[in-house]
Amino acid sequence: VLLNFRDTAGQERFRTITTAYYRGAMGIMLVYDITNEKSFDNIKNWIRNIEEHASSDVERMILGNKCDMNEKRQVSKEKGEKLAIDYGIKFLETSAKSSINVEEAFFTLARDIMTKLNRKMNDSSSSGAGGPVKITENRSKKSSFFRCTLL
Repeated sequence: VLLNFRDTAGQERFRTITTAYYRGAMGIMLVYDITNEKSFDNIKNWIRNIEEHASSDVERMILGNKCDMNEKRQVSKEKGEKLAIDYGIKFLETSAKSSINVEEAFFTLARDIMTKLNRKMNDSSSSGAGGPVKITENRSKKSSFFRCTLL
Protein backbone atom coordinates (compact mmCIF):
# COMPACT_ATOMS: atom_id res chain seq x y z
CA VAL A 1 0.00 0.00 0.00
CA LEU A 2 1.36 3.39 -0.97
CA LEU A 3 0.29 6.61 0.71
CA ASN A 4 0.88 9.43 -1.75
CA PHE A 5 0.17 13.02 -0.68
CA ARG A 6 -0.19 16.06 -2.94
CA ASP A 7 -0.37 19.58 -1.60
CA THR A 8 -1.81 22.21 -3.92
CA ALA A 9 -2.11 24.82 -1.15
CA GLY A 10 -5.60 25.51 -2.50
CA GLN A 11 -4.17 27.51 -5.36
CA GLU A 12 -6.44 28.14 -8.32
CA ARG A 13 -3.67 27.41 -10.84
CA PHE A 14 -3.65 23.75 -9.70
CA ARG A 15 -7.42 23.28 -10.06
CA THR A 16 -7.18 21.62 -13.50
CA ILE A 17 -4.68 18.98 -12.40
CA THR A 18 -6.34 18.29 -9.04
CA THR A 19 -9.39 16.88 -10.82
CA ALA A 20 -7.12 14.17 -12.25
CA TYR A 21 -5.82 13.40 -8.74
CA TYR A 22 -9.37 13.02 -7.43
CA ARG A 23 -10.13 10.13 -9.78
CA GLY A 24 -7.68 7.74 -8.15
CA ALA A 25 -7.81 9.13 -4.62
CA MET A 26 -8.90 6.96 -1.74
CA GLY A 27 -8.61 9.74 0.83
CA ILE A 28 -8.59 13.54 0.76
CA MET A 29 -7.64 16.02 3.48
CA LEU A 30 -9.13 19.48 3.16
CA VAL A 31 -7.08 21.98 5.15
CA TYR A 32 -8.01 25.55 6.01
CA ASP A 33 -6.21 28.19 8.04
CA ILE A 34 -8.11 29.05 11.26
CA THR A 35 -6.64 32.57 11.05
CA ASN A 36 -8.11 33.12 7.57
CA GLU A 37 -11.89 33.09 7.12
CA LYS A 38 -11.57 33.03 3.31
CA SER A 39 -9.64 29.75 3.38
CA PHE A 40 -12.45 28.25 5.48
CA ASP A 41 -15.10 29.53 3.06
CA ASN A 42 -13.24 27.80 0.19
CA ILE A 43 -13.67 24.39 1.83
CA LYS A 44 -17.25 24.19 0.51
CA ASN A 45 -15.96 24.77 -3.03
CA TRP A 46 -13.37 22.02 -2.61
CA ILE A 47 -16.02 19.63 -1.27
CA ARG A 48 -18.21 20.39 -4.28
CA ASN A 49 -15.22 19.70 -6.53
CA ILE A 50 -14.57 16.39 -4.78
CA GLU A 51 -18.22 15.37 -5.12
CA GLU A 52 -17.98 16.13 -8.83
CA HIS A 53 -14.69 14.40 -9.63
CA ALA A 54 -13.80 11.86 -6.93
CA SER A 55 -15.17 8.43 -6.20
CA SER A 56 -18.35 8.52 -4.13
CA ASP A 57 -16.73 6.46 -1.36
CA VAL A 58 -13.53 8.52 -1.02
CA GLU A 59 -12.56 9.12 2.62
CA ARG A 60 -12.51 12.82 3.48
CA MET A 61 -11.27 14.82 6.44
CA ILE A 62 -11.38 18.54 7.27
CA LEU A 63 -8.42 20.02 9.13
CA GLY A 64 -8.33 23.46 10.72
CA ASN A 65 -4.62 24.26 10.74
CA LYS A 66 -2.64 26.76 12.85
CA CYS A 67 -4.50 25.99 16.10
CA ASP A 68 -1.35 27.22 17.87
CA MET A 69 -2.31 30.76 16.80
CA ASN A 70 -5.50 31.05 18.85
CA GLU A 71 -5.02 34.79 19.40
CA LYS A 72 -5.37 35.36 15.62
CA ARG A 73 -8.27 32.93 15.18
CA GLN A 74 -10.99 33.97 12.73
CA VAL A 75 -12.76 30.59 12.47
CA SER A 76 -14.07 29.01 15.67
CA LYS A 77 -13.54 25.32 16.31
CA GLU A 78 -17.32 24.95 16.57
CA LYS A 79 -17.76 26.39 13.07
CA GLY A 80 -15.26 23.88 11.66
CA GLU A 81 -16.94 21.02 13.52
CA LYS A 82 -20.37 22.07 12.25
CA LEU A 83 -19.18 22.13 8.64
CA ALA A 84 -17.71 18.65 9.05
CA ILE A 85 -20.92 17.34 10.63
CA ASP A 86 -23.01 18.89 7.83
CA TYR A 87 -20.99 16.95 5.24
CA GLY A 88 -20.46 13.79 7.32
CA ILE A 89 -16.69 14.28 7.38
CA LYS A 90 -14.21 13.83 10.23
CA PHE A 91 -12.69 16.99 11.69
CA LEU A 92 -9.52 17.86 13.59
CA GLU A 93 -7.70 21.04 14.45
CA THR A 94 -3.97 20.81 13.86
CA SER A 95 -0.78 22.81 14.00
CA ALA A 96 1.91 21.87 11.52
CA LYS A 97 4.28 24.28 13.29
CA SER A 98 3.74 22.84 16.78
CA SER A 99 3.03 19.30 15.56
CA ILE A 100 -0.38 19.16 17.20
CA ASN A 101 -2.66 16.39 15.85
CA VAL A 102 -0.67 16.07 12.61
CA GLU A 103 0.19 12.38 13.08
CA GLU A 104 -3.32 11.77 14.40
CA ALA A 105 -4.81 13.23 11.21
CA PHE A 106 -2.68 11.10 8.89
CA PHE A 107 -3.18 7.92 10.92
CA THR A 108 -6.93 8.50 11.15
CA LEU A 109 -7.29 8.95 7.40
CA ALA A 110 -5.03 5.96 6.68
CA ARG A 111 -6.95 3.74 9.13
CA ASP A 112 -10.29 4.78 7.64
CA ILE A 113 -9.04 3.92 4.15
CA MET A 114 -7.72 0.56 5.30
CA THR A 115 -10.97 -0.23 7.15
CA LYS A 116 -12.89 0.45 3.95
CA LEU A 117 -10.46 -1.69 1.93
CA ASN A 118 -10.73 -4.54 4.43
CA ARG A 119 -14.52 -4.34 4.27
CA LYS A 120 -14.41 -4.50 0.46
CA MET A 121 -11.99 -7.44 0.58
CA ASN A 122 -14.23 -9.32 3.01
CA ASP A 123 -17.31 -8.58 0.88
CA SER A 124 -15.59 -9.95 -2.21
CA SER A 125 -13.82 -12.89 -0.53
CA SER A 126 -14.78 -15.13 -3.44
CA SER A 127 -12.31 -13.29 -5.66
CA GLY A 128 -9.36 -14.76 -3.76
CA ALA A 129 -8.21 -11.44 -2.31
CA GLY A 130 -5.68 -11.38 0.50
CA GLY A 131 -6.35 -10.91 4.19
CA PRO A 132 -6.79 -7.78 6.30
CA VAL A 133 -4.27 -4.97 6.27
CA LYS A 134 -2.69 -3.46 9.38
CA ILE A 135 -1.07 -0.04 9.61
CA THR A 136 1.92 0.24 11.91
CA GLU A 137 4.27 3.07 12.67
CA ASN A 138 8.01 2.71 12.23
CA ARG A 139 9.86 5.38 14.21
CA SER A 140 13.48 6.40 14.12
CA LYS A 141 15.14 9.41 15.70
CA LYS A 142 15.43 11.12 12.32
CA SER A 143 11.98 10.58 10.85
CA SER A 144 8.58 9.04 11.19
CA PHE A 145 6.78 7.27 8.35
CA PHE A 146 3.89 4.89 7.76
CA ARG A 147 4.30 1.27 6.84
CA CYS A 148 1.38 -0.87 5.72
CA THR A 149 1.65 -4.64 5.80
CA LEU A 150 -0.64 -7.43 4.67
CA LEU A 151 -1.53 -9.88 7.45
